[in-house]
Amino acid sequence: MGSIVVWAIGITVSIVLLVLSAGAYAPYVHMSVAAVMAVLFSTAAISDTRRMRAEGMPDAAIASANARFMGLVWTWGALGLFVTYNFVLEWKEWLHFFLAFFVVAGLCLFFSATLRKDADAGRYDPAMRKIGRILTMVQVGGMVITVLGLLIDGKMTRFLTPRYTDWAANNLFFFGALALIVIGVHALLTSREPSQGSAT
Repeated sequence: MGSIVVWAIGITVSIVLLVLSAGAYAPYVHMSVAAVMAVLFSTAAISDTRRMRAEGMPDAAIASANARFMGLVWTWGALGLFVTYNFVLEWKEWLHFFLAFFVVAGLCLFFSATLRKDADAGRYDPAMRKIGRILTMVQVGGMVITVLGLLIDGKMTRFLTPRYTDWAANNLFFFGALALIVIGVHALLTSREPSQGSAT
């Protein structure tokens, strides 16, 4: 419970800072806040799952933690888009991305809760393990494409042209994607391959 409260406060503070910097047209401050949050998400996920593995916690619990952190990143991005483009900037495409982020966040958190129940019950279905790995690989692949696309299309410097109001969203996309890549790659490298003979 304490961890949830800390993340709720951290995400809220970061959203406030993101909105204030967007409203003040301070793109470098906005970018810095997004970068700091990406580092916090990534380091917390790695630290937490390494501690859990060192303590001998079941794979289902560790996979649940990874899915929860990914869900937090998507939630942060969705909230950032919602508040920024409802109250500060205008960008007609924001709602599509917000809805997509909201749905993916919900799926990650639901999957995390399901895995947590499996861990509490002392089981970890190989099918669920395989699904988790596939979903993680899909997210990592999609985020790599997102990062490359933003860089190649020059979207990370759109703030230099004031008429482009998607610069704040691009910061959320870019640094959120980096956090998801780090969390996902670490999860894939440290998790065991699914085996039909193991349920834990």
